[in-house]
Amino acid sequence: MSAAFELLHRVLSLLVLALAVRIVVDAWLEVPYSVLLILIGVMISVLRVDVGLRLSNEIIMTLVLPIVLFNGVLELDRAALRENVAVPIVLVVVGVPLSVALLGSVGTVAFGLPILVSLLFAAIVVPTDPVAVLSLFEELDAPERLSVVIDGESLFNDGVAIVIVNVLLALAAERTTPTDGLEIAGEFVADVLVVGVGGFLLGCCLGYGATRIIRRIPERMAILLVTVLTAYGSFVLAEHVVGASGILATVGAGLFVEPTVDGDAVDGDTFAFVRDTWEGGAFLLSTLVYVLIGAQVPIASLIDHLRAILVAAGLVLLVRAVIVYGLVGAVNATATRPFPYSYQHVLVWGGLHTVVPIALALGLPAWVAHREFVRAMVFGVAIVGALVQGFLMPSVLRAAGIPTRVSRAGSTEGAS
Repeated sequence: MSAAFELLHRVLSLLVLALAVRIVVDAWLEVPYSVLLILIGVMISVLRVDVGLRLSNEIIMTLVLPIVLFNGVLELDRAALRENVAVPIVLVVVGVPLSVALLGSVGTVAFGLPILVSLLFAAIVVPTDPVAVLSLFEELDAPERLSVVIDGESLFNDGVAIVIVNVLLALAAERTTPTDGLEIAGEFVADVLVVGVGGFLLGCCLGYGATRIIRRIPERMAILLVTVLTAYGSFVLAEHVVGASGILATVGAGLFVEPTVDGDAVDGDTFAFVRDTWEGGAFLLSTLVYVLIGAQVPIASLIDHLRAILVAAGLVLLVRAVIVYGLVGAVNATATRPFPYSYQHVLVWGGLHTVVPIALALGLPAWVAHREFVRAMVFGVAIVGALVQGFLMPSVLRAAGIPTRVSRAGSTEGAS
């Protein structure tokens, strides 16, 4: 059997398994599809079944995330995002650094880690994951305003977290303890401005240029190719040519690829075709990723560090609560349309930490102190959070009094 045929066989086997899960979820279960796929993957890992496929930092960052992020941005309601932009912006720009500082500081006491290693673990695990969050809220059909805020936050915070991780890795390579707070703060601000904001602005420019081209092309396959080149081209150009954030460049490009029809310049059916194609591609890739995350869980290491993992999962959720209630409360103090308190509960509980944190953990250099412990903790928090928070999300929404429609055949609850 050739290597190509073997790869095709393994991919098709996983897709058949995913199809069976999808049918079961749609017909009988009130469980998010993505969470159940992760559980199936964990069972594969427990049974020690070799699926023949493995995730890596490079695969997730360069292949999976650009298509998932670009699709996520295309699906966003731009008008709703503009009306509610204050909450996700504050949670990303202020909330992510504060979360890293708070969780990292507590982690040094809870786990006995050096401060830089603890901060590194915090920066890896803190960002809410766009792959998991977007899928979860699509399954639950949550209210539009809540979905837009959570989607907006999740699409941006992984890029900011990656910048912070890179800064901490550079610091760890130079010294074992941070001795100059002003120097560290200066490096952090410089990297955020140059790497983060620079990548985002580059993507915005490329997205705007792509929109100008799209409106001059009548053929839908050509338009689809333009969007593919924009999504992956912005990532490659920012990451490997300019030295900026490729993830934020892809998000910026997606925001400025205008998905609405401008007069008679672009046919509405063409945009529907392009968006459906992107949605299908993102669905297939994320389906495989969910299963492989579970299948790649280091079961023995998780058992060895189970107590620390449970403590870490609780701390991550607690820090998330402190940041969300504190910062959203501050935004509400000046907002003309406050973000409902019930939505804040879901914002806390819906903060899943799976694909992006695992990609960052897999990419840790061998010289990082306590690397295997950090990896086990990240995998553990991802699995515990996805299973516990994911399975209980419909109940949390009901308890918060938020009407939803769970996407199952013949089953609806309220209206969003």
